[in-house]
Amino acid sequence: MKTACRLLAVAALFVASSLRAEDKPMAPPKPAAEMSQLSYMVGTWSCSGKAFASPFGPEHATEGVAKAQMALGGFRLVIHYDEAKTAASPMPYRVLQVVGWDPARKAFDSVCFDVFGGACTQTSPGWKGNALVFEGTALMGGQKMGARDTFTKVSATEMTHKGEMQGADGKWAAGDEETCTRVVKAAKK
Repeated sequence: MKTACRLLAVAALFVASSLRAEDKPMAPPKPAAEMSQLSYMVGTWSCSGKAFASPFGPEHATEGVAKAQMALGGFRLVIHYDEAKTAASPMPYRVLQVVGWDPARKAFDSVCFDVFGGACTQTSPGWKGNALVFEGTALMGGQKMGARDTFTKVSATEMTHKGEMQGADGKWAAGDEETCTRVVKAAKK
């Protein structure tokens, strides 16, 4: 009898608490405060640099545009990078990267997809000084390998990017390096 009374009391507490919860509409969730660390990257960036020799082609100079914006209510940063097609780069590189904060890991998570059918998953603890390093794995041409992307703040209007791949021997090799300058829109008259 005592057990039945205790069960009824517990059930009554659950019902009462759910009724109180219905009285107050649930507030929409807010992005993690850590997402504000990525605001530096928001905007349009003009990039130039070098892609090193790879199965996709010989070493060549690169020119491209990176556009980064907060999306999905500030829960994600979406970056589109589009390399310009040139005589030296007849198959320009294009990539879509989506970054968010994973509270369970206490790290940024990133996924990317490129124009060659490649994909990556990476994580980063956040900015360490002026460097934001994402490390994880990439799938390219049916092969899985280590992937690392390092973004470095040079100034409020300039950053560098270095993409690296890890070979079967465990050694890292540069895939590309760019210097990007923030594109400042002219004031409307």
